[in-house]
Amino acid sequence: MSPFLRRWALLCLLAFFAVVTLYNVHRLSPLRLSLSSLFGDTSHLITPRPINWKDYSQHYPVQSIIPLPTGVPKPIPRIQHEFEPEFVSDRRERLKRRNAVRQAFRHSWTGYRRYAWMHDEVRPISGGYRDHFGGWGATLVDALDSLRLMELEKEFATAVASLKRIDFTNAGIDILNIFETTIRFLGGLLSAYDMSDSKHPILLEKAIQLGDMLYVAFDTPNRMPVTRWYWRQ
Repeated sequence: MSPFLRRWALLCLLAFFAVVTLYNVHRLSPLRLSLSSLFGDTSHLITPRPINWKDYSQHYPVQSIIPLPTGVPKPIPRIQHEFEPEFVSDRRERLKRRNAVRQAFRHSWTGYRRYAWMHDEVRPISGGYRDHFGGWGATLVDALDSLRLMELEKEFATAVASLKRIDFTNAGIDILNIFETTIRFLGGLLSAYDMSDSKHPILLEKAIQLGDMLYVAFDTPNRMPVTRWYWRQ
């Protein structure tokens, strides 16, 4: 091979490794650098915090809204099962099973609290964590109603107090799964707010903060949400 061809092959090889390196920096860096930001304005390195999503200008604004019904709601029939009188032995077995579920939940919660607090998920084998739901503490928010339901009041109060550290206007990943974000975070916040008799305003405040962000994902021609939303764009 001639010296010219060797130099050309070496340049191509170096270019390939450079592209791979830049890709991994973009994918793995906590700053989420983009290739354009590496060569352009440094203000694009970090997304401003927080973001006021209410100021977002809709491309496809809603033209009309159906108003909510007014007046006294009509009574609805009972849907809960009518249980028959319980035998002592049956009650003992039921409480035993209930306590076993509660203890299993506490074991899982303690592991998350120790190894992955404020992160999305704990890695049970390595003791590490993963943040693939935005880094908003998915386990913490998703478990709020379960903590309240199982009467783990101390754990519930700790989780609610920690919500002030979560910024729901800015995610730690580039692509948001709108379905998962809605059921885990928005659903977790609103259900906990309802189950705690509206005693914790921060639950509603954070739900509104997140809802304002998610609303932008519905800015489409047919007002159906984007399932995988590149929110930084």
